[in-house]
Amino acid sequence: MAPTKKSAPKIRNKTVKATARKGGKAAKIPTRGNNTSSPTTDASSNESAQGLRVRMFRVGFGDFFLLTVPTTGGASEHVLIDCGVHAQDLGSIRDAVQQMANDCGSKLALVIMTHRHADHISGFATCSDIFSGFTVERVWMPWFEDPKNDKAMAFQASLTAIADNLSVRFAARGGNDSSMLKNMVDNITGGMAAAGGGSKNQKALDVLHGGFKNEANHDYYKAGDHPILPKSLTDAGLSAQILGPPIDSKLISQMTKVNQQYLSDEIETNDEVVRPFPKAFYTDKNGYPSDAFRIYDDQTIIRLIDGAQPDLLAARAKSADNTLNNQSLVVLFSFRGRHLLFAGDAQWGNWENFLYGGAYGTPGHTELTKNAKSILGKIDFYKVGHHGSANATPKDAVAAMRLGCVGMCSTQIHAYNQVPREPLLDALRGRMEGQLARSDQVAAQETKAEKTAGELPDQFKIPATGKLFIDYEFN
Repeated sequence: MAPTKKSAPKIRNKTVKATARKGGKAAKIPTRGNNTSSPTTDASSNESAQGLRVRMFRVGFGDFFLLTVPTTGGASEHVLIDCGVHAQDLGSIRDAVQQMANDCGSKLALVIMTHRHADHISGFATCSDIFSGFTVERVWMPWFEDPKNDKAMAFQASLTAIADNLSVRFAARGGNDSSMLKNMVDNITGGMAAAGGGSKNQKALDVLHGGFKNEANHDYYKAGDHPILPKSLTDAGLSAQILGPPIDSKLISQMTKVNQQYLSDEIETNDEVVRPFPKAFYTDKNGYPSDAFRIYDDQTIIRLIDGAQPDLLAARAKSADNTLNNQSLVVLFSFRGRHLLFAGDAQWGNWENFLYGGAYGTPGHTELTKNAKSILGKIDFYKVGHHGSANATPKDAVAAMRLGCVGMCSTQIHAYNQVPREPLLDALRGRMEGQLARSDQVAAQETKAEKTAGELPDQFKIPATGKLFIDYEFN
């Protein structure tokens, strides 16, 4: 049964000083890239984007965004981009989904699942009863979810095998791992059919594929595809481009580029793999006397050592975790001269494809493409990638963003180590002239707004209750 529609809560402005500061420390504004502060114009820029709104719900460590698009008839259409929470679950996601149902009359023109991690889709399982009353026109997913794509299905099968193995091995270790590591593994196995016959996130995937009131159309996209928008959105003037994920599996596997990250000590290095020992200490079995293998052969010793190293399991978990992040659907929306970039949890390989047109450093891919410069130089809104982690918004991308654009970062402290990454957020605040909102700057349930996040800039609005969500409305 569809939820009873209630009136939307009153919204009030959060009155603060709009500065590019946090905690009294001025944010540094990048000096390279496109530094123009004037909005880019196009054929539709003379039209008002008034009524276009981005809503960010606070649920904990997860993404839940609602884009509201005004129509010429005076009504609005709605686009849902992800709905999930994992670590530091604040218990507010059900209230948030119910609020969305009330505000949009249980009708969504488009649902976008950027990727299948628990912190992006678990809400579809938790609130499946509410979503069963929703009418949805189209559902977009990355090409990795296409059941007719053999490469995609093989890729997901390999990750499922990793998830199964990790579930069994971590269970065998008796729960002696750190909470951060448990969160990581749970997020991976929650995103795939883990050992034991499925997962909570399998239920979320089932809802996305067929758990709405009607039978929605499903589309699976890769970078460069021309997406199909519902007619109600195109009639309203909304258009979209798909910027990620790439099809190249080598790019999907590339998680990080250290000299593109905002690190506290700003170390510049081209090393892609951080090794625990210098190369001089690495050798094969020929480097040992034959007596070393009297009890166990070399392969048995390798397996025993690998199985005894917690850090190795953590590395495998992190690798699988990041591979899912790089599957993220990256979408650029345009509406009456305004441009909004939603990057999911895209990491280096996904960004690399968009920024340089291929593997960075290879012939023809050593600097930003004209297309990347054009897109980033005119964006008005950026959904900060991967909750503000160090490797999800490259320096070159930040430097090329239009000075004075607006950003939202859905995040939660103490969920994962150094997320959100403060040097990155400081750089974004500088580029955005202070117009960056964090989801933890509003209260949710019994959880207060996070004091260390600073005050919410006054370009954003929160409900009169002071809880649950933050809005940004375009003029």
